[in-house]
Amino acid sequence: QLVGKQQCPFCLMAEGKIPVKKVYEDDSVLAILDIHPANKGHTLLFPKDHAEVLGNVAPEVVAHLFRTANKLAGAVYEGVQAQGTNIFVANGSAAGQTAPHVLVHIIPRFENDKVVMNWDGQKIDDPEMDRILEQVRKKIRMENPAVKKETVTEEMVHEEYGVP
Repeated sequence: QLVGKQQCPFCLMAEGKIPVKKVYEDDSVLAILDIHPANKGHTLLFPKDHAEVLGNVAPEVVAHLFRTANKLAGAVYEGVQAQGTNIFVANGSAAGQTAPHVLVHIIPRFENDKVVMNWDGQKIDDPEMDRILEQVRKKIRMENPAVKKETVTEEMVHEEYGVP
């Protein structure tokens, strides 16, 4: 996949054109050790088909991606004797995305490591929370007209997004 004037490095990795430390691979995803890890064992899991943000990945691939991430997190946790793990996706530069390809980061965590993943929680008043709630529900209803105005159930989300 072309990105600007050069090919996506993660697509090249998936094609075997860039050498990697392969942790796991199947027909649709590849997991590798990060060459600039937050901690030892930091693993990058990504779809082999190019997509810049998670919303552009087919629902069945997203489901497989996160089932695989969950299994890999356990293997990484035990493999490096971690005390915890973070699993995250940065969608867009404002969220910290630095690569032109969807990446699921699996980061083993240790007491007093130097990885920082926190924020100061904001206070949002109830009227604003209600506006946000309605905007999100409206978007879900637009994608699935059968959803009632007041409810968006877990089952509906599972059905709409192909999550088991």
